[in-house]
Amino acid sequence: MRSDLKFYVAGVAFSFLLIAPSLVLSKNAVASKTDTTQNKLSKSEPIKVAAVSTTTGFGFSEAASDLKLTVDQVLEIVTDENMKKDSRSRRLALRKVIGQRFDFRKMAMHTLDNVWSSRSRKEQTQFTRLFKKLLEKSYMHMIENFQGGKVHFLSERVKGDYAFIKTNIVSSDRTISIYYKLKRVGKEWRVYDFLVQGVSMVRNYRFQFTKVIRQESFKGLLKRLKEQTA
Repeated sequence: MRSDLKFYVAGVAFSFLLIAPSLVLSKNAVASKTDTTQNKLSKSEPIKVAAVSTTTGFGFSEAASDLKLTVDQVLEIVTDENMKKDSRSRRLALRKVIGQRFDFRKMAMHTLDNVWSSRSRKEQTQFTRLFKKLLEKSYMHMIENFQGGKVHFLSERVKGDYAFIKTNIVSSDRTISIYYKLKRVGKEWRVYDFLVQGVSMVRNYRFQFTKVIRQESFKGLLKRLKEQTA
């Protein structure tokens, strides 16, 4: 029997209704947990951004500055009173901002893993477009559920062209940890994966997509993604 799909992210109380029935995340397949040691939140005065704020306990690198700019823009859009009255315009604005920071093609390649190289260029483009819409929906849903909260930048680690930045989204009743992985692309830093409560979104999707392709086909996966992102 087919049941509603929910992605359970490390036991937190919220879930993402993302793709078609029967694509249920196995807890045993959750990969790439980050360091569980909790960093203390900065006691510095938060930077106000509409009804939310961001704060940091370290000096911003170029990578962290780029990410913070995007996070601030997303939060400003989400809390804009005029935007709240026009959900279509708000979603379009969010997609534009997120699309400038997230490397969706790289993410799409990693979610398909070895399957990617065996697909035609047309199929790769089609999958990337659908996956982009799916991931945008997940990220926006998560951010929108934390209106009125604060985003804390906890720590960062930069190694050459790669950066790893830990943040927390804190509301009155819960805290969600988001760990961003970025790579320098030209003069910009682009997100190629993010972990929610230690769960890699790329690996999460890879597990589920692989299961669908194995049980059905690549075309079956595309069909499901089309249905859920229509």
